[in-house]
Amino acid sequence: MSLSVIIPFKNEFELIDSVINHIVATANSEDYEIIVVNDGSLNHFGKFVPLEIPNPKVRVINISKTFGVGASFDRGVENCTYENIVLMGADIYAKEGWYEKVRNEVSRNPNSIGCAVCVGDKPPYRKYYGADMLITMGNNDLPPKSKLRDRRGGYTSLFKGKWAEKKGNEPYDIACLMGAMYFTTKSWYNKIHGWDTLPNVRHRGHMYWGSLEPYISLKSWLYGGGCYLVPDIEATHLFNRVTRENKYSKGARSAEFMWWNALFILETMVLSEFTRNRIYDFVNPELNFNVARQMIKKNYDTVLQVRNRNRLKFVMDLNEYINKFNIKI
Repeated sequence: MSLSVIIPFKNEFELIDSVINHIVATANSEDYEIIVVNDGSLNHFGKFVPLEIPNPKVRVINISKTFGVGASFDRGVENCTYENIVLMGADIYAKEGWYEKVRNEVSRNPNSIGCAVCVGDKPPYRKYYGADMLITMGNNDLPPKSKLRDRRGGYTSLFKGKWAEKKGNEPYDIACLMGAMYFTTKSWYNKIHGWDTLPNVRHRGHMYWGSLEPYISLKSWLYGGGCYLVPDIEATHLFNRVTRENKYSKGARSAEFMWWNALFILETMVLSEFTRNRIYDFVNPELNFNVARQMIKKNYDTVLQVRNRNRLKFVMDLNEYINKFNIKI
């Protein structure tokens, strides 16, 4: 069983060679490919920098304009060769033995999305076991010293993943993917339409950054699959190994784009009018929220297309999902 490993990349030139070398050293197979999607990397003068990786196992897709991580994953899946796919960042080291374990898990769960344990890269090497889902998130859900409490725009208020504790040694269902490395089949990814992005289209599906994991997790659950964590697969996230100017900024980070993602989920995936109204009532309509609502209105043909498609294909209601994981709105 072959694997396509898909890696979004932007400006992480300090890490990419070592990450590629680590994959090659730990795959223990010749039956795989690595696709790196260069999502508009820039030099210090603001000009696009094409990425070149002289390795026969690697294909690079150079995109001169930043569209975000979701779009990069979508482009990678569109261009991958194999049915079984791994989605990971350009700052991830998977623990020895990951290749066979991922293949086995995807074979057992072709219509779901698996998640590795995310391991910190510095002592005490804290581990993160997927995430719970917060449909709505207020200040009480944040750590007391969180800077998000003072950040204008409130874009952490809807559809937020929250790190979860370990619940066992065998694979088990989790509400939300988060953190490091995911794996599934190309067929399932295409069935749920990935992150709903289209090449060269700005307002379509997931934009840049924000609600990335909640979006794909909800889609997998509501389409009748789900998400699960495999405690036996670990991936180290190199959280602080890239300089500030070279970090993957994931495109624009302004609050209106964060709100776009949350509202796109709300408009296209929360099909119960009662639940949608309850969530809308929670939102504090600050400036950035209203800007995002105008963006949604201007692109409502896209919203309707995705909503109508979801109405035909969703086999689980959001309320059923909420009850399954005891999620409170």
